Amino acid sequence: MTGHPKPRRSPARPSLLSSRQRPHLLLSLIVLAAGIVLLAGGSLLLAGCGSETAETTSTTEAPETSTTAAPAETTTSTVAQPAETSFPVQVTDDNGTKVDIPAKPMRIVSTAPANTWTLFALGVGDRVVGTTSLPGEPPEAANITKIGDFQANTEAIMAQSPDLVVGYSGNEEALAPVKTAGAPVLILNPMSLEQIYRDIEIVGYATGTAQKAQEVIDSIMTQVRQVTDATDKIGSSPKVFYALDNTLWTAGPGSFVDELLTLVGATNIGSMEGSPAAGQPYFQFTPEQLVAADPDVVLLPMSTYKSVEEFTSDPRFAGLRAVKEGRVSLVDDVVITQPGPRIGEGVKTLAEAVYPEAF
Repeated sequence: MTGHPKPRRSPARPSLLSSRQRPHLLLSLIVLAAGIVLLAGGSLLLAGCGSETAETTSTTEAPETSTTAAPAETTTSTVAQPAETSFPVQVTDDNGTKVDIPAKPMRIVSTAPANTWTLFALGVGDRVVGTTSLPGEPPEAANITKIGDFQANTEAIMAQSPDLVVGYSGNEEALAPVKTAGAPVLILNPMSLEQIYRDIEIVGYATGTAQKAQEVIDSIMTQVRQVTDATDKIGSSPKVFYALDNTLWTAGPGSFVDELLTLVGATNIGSMEGSPAAGQPYFQFTPEQLVAADPDVVLLPMSTYKSVEEFTSDPRFAGLRAVKEGRVSLVDDVVITQPGPRIGEGVKTLAEAVYPEAF
């Protein structure tokens, strides 16, 4: 799971929902209605949390922007390895909020699977006391207390007495009482590879693992470069329809999926000139529009489809080049779109699906 809402499963054949429009730019597929139950009266204090720390001249301020180079240019960072964090430290989250962390966090709550993976990649999984019940969490987190799903549960989080909450965009309302009670709250919302690197860096400084964070970033960049080196040699750019669910929602320009398809040298039909999705990061094709686009490759999310035949058996799509040439595949959409330390693996998974003959 990406940390964003999953698509809901509809009957096997894609159906047209023409009245619906994608409401936001999340990597999620269908937005769930937000419904947060805050604590009665909002007066319950967070036991064990440090009080809000005022910014002082002794506070270490982490970089506000990523210092890593783009993966297309190099396989490793060109900057010196950072020293381990000394506390107090101040970091700036993806909402532009400066967050003061007075001491090394020892009780950390994550409100998104991608965040949990980051924490475990940084070697602080033993300090995580709360994670979501969503699919896509690390196996090691199975027995950690669950604090919500798409929406964080305020009371469950406060019960863990966290000294750091690594949150996600959309959870701000639920996390406001936690922040008021004294726990530092980071809100992450990476929408690109470069932002994923930056967020890993932020969490590294926030948890006292800045050097390990740089190592994780360098490793991802190396993985991505290995994939792009391989796809650059192929010399073709197949037209790809990347399904976000089984109702023909797809990704257009400005979406994370579009960035990854471009990265591996594919042509995203959702971003092609004249595409009905052009100019929109998410868009629902009609069956007729998909037939007109006639993609070379169709990629179906495992989180929604149980088999390729659910798509290929639909008579409306029998004439598609991808169907006739057997280039319709199921892909692990969680690893491809989860904005965390597994994204290098996700880029490879995507490339293998587009160019199975090359990997």
